Amino acid sequence: MRKLRLFEHISMDGMIEISSAPAEVGDFPYGDWTAPYRSPEGLRLVTAMYGESFDLLLGRRTYDLLGSFWPKAPKSAMADRLNAATKYVLTHRPETLEWGPSEGVGPDLVDSVRRIKAMRGPDLILTGSSTLTSLLLEHGLADEVILLVNPVLLGRGKRFFSEGTPHRALALQNSQALPTGIVVNSYKLIATMAEEAASRAKLEREIEIAREVQQRLFPQTFPEVAGVEIAAHCRPAQAVGGDYYDIITIRDGSTAEAGSALGGNISSGGSTTPHICDRLGIAIGDVSGKGISASLLMASLRASLRSQTLNGSSRDLGAKMANVNTLLYEASDINRYATFFFAELDCKSRTLRYVNAGHNAPVVLRNENGAWRIFRLEDGGPVVGLLPDATYEAQALDLLPGDMLLAYTDGISEAMNGAQEEWGEDRLIAEAQAHKDLNAAEVLRHLFRAADAFAAGAPQHDDMTLLVIRLSGA
Repeated sequence: MRKLRLFEHISMDGMIEISSAPAEVGDFPYGDWTAPYRSPEGLRLVTAMYGESFDLLLGRRTYDLLGSFWPKAPKSAMADRLNAATKYVLTHRPETLEWGPSEGVGPDLVDSVRRIKAMRGPDLILTGSSTLTSLLLEHGLADEVILLVNPVLLGRGKRFFSEGTPHRALALQNSQALPTGIVVNSYKLIATMAEEAASRAKLEREIEIAREVQQRLFPQTFPEVAGVEIAAHCRPAQAVGGDYYDIITIRDGSTAEAGSALGGNISSGGSTTPHICDRLGIAIGDVSGKGISASLLMASLRASLRSQTLNGSSRDLGAKMANVNTLLYEASDINRYATFFFAELDCKSRTLRYVNAGHNAPVVLRNENGAWRIFRLEDGGPVVGLLPDATYEAQALDLLPGDMLLAYTDGISEAMNGAQEEWGEDRLIAEAQAHKDLNAAEVLRHLFRAADAFAAGAPQHDDMTLLVIRLSGA
């Protein structure tokens, strides 16, 4: 149901000055007494409070006054929104309404407003009519009242609230002072506040369920592969996110799945499940956007990948990635995509074959007699889900005992401190090199701690995912 918000200028003693010009009963434009207190900041605030889209509920005289100015007003956000809004006007002469789009409201105001609120559309805004205001408050149809209290005592005129104080069904929600002295008080219908609180509680529970479901999409046990240590962790910026990682045990002809939560969704080679391993599938991705929409596309990406690795028969990673791209393209809206990296590690030969679809290049760190070599796994093709006919080429790298693979999303490398400086890939690599003798789970923990220490409490706005694979022996 649409919400109805009342906006009005009043004086400190709760008055609205009534114009001396002829007016229909109950209609009162606010006069020039508000002019000294108007400001660009106030206009910006009111424009923001009106919202991007709204419709208007107006008395006839207020409609005529606004209609004589806004259609010819200089272009602005407020002018555009007012002129585009549907105006529901209390009038006996609907045929004379020229400032459109408009619709006449008959004498049965209460039923008409209930009907309008039940219609699909943006929220309604009422300004400039004491008759409408009093009636709507009396029948509990106004969900919110926003008063711009001007720093002046009028001492005459009609009170906005007939009893001098806000209606008992209203509660003050917040108050904000402007430099010109105007105080903006926002009141909400208590029943509306209760309804909103119940809706928030329901939404929070649904998001919590979505978070629990998404956590189950990450690997729950890791495979036990001789000489291979695995650790991974995803920290979403919101309750749910669009980052994805996966470890899949691939047997020629079938698959068996992997990964275990070692507290806080950190998975490591210390929590493993024995599997016969021909190849080890390694995936990490970052879906565009954040929150619920990103998490849904993340689930689609996971399903697309697993559909391509289910039978384990194909070793053509380029074809697999092309199929993932097609499936994601068909399942997502335009301009939605994911950066994605997928590799298969041969469990015997230790050859790593991979395709990088526009993702941050994972790195393989190799210590050769105290000198570090860094292999960046960059090549493959474009992001998945954006182009319908994208093609991909696989690359290969032979891994050696002691090699460490770091795969991450940009939330890790772009973690920022209060000075808006990024942690960066160089610090990530240096931290991993400094702890080369630790197992994969310990390296992962050190990397997250280092990123957090660099950020020094600054809020992070992107999901952070890191995957560490370390070859400890032959």
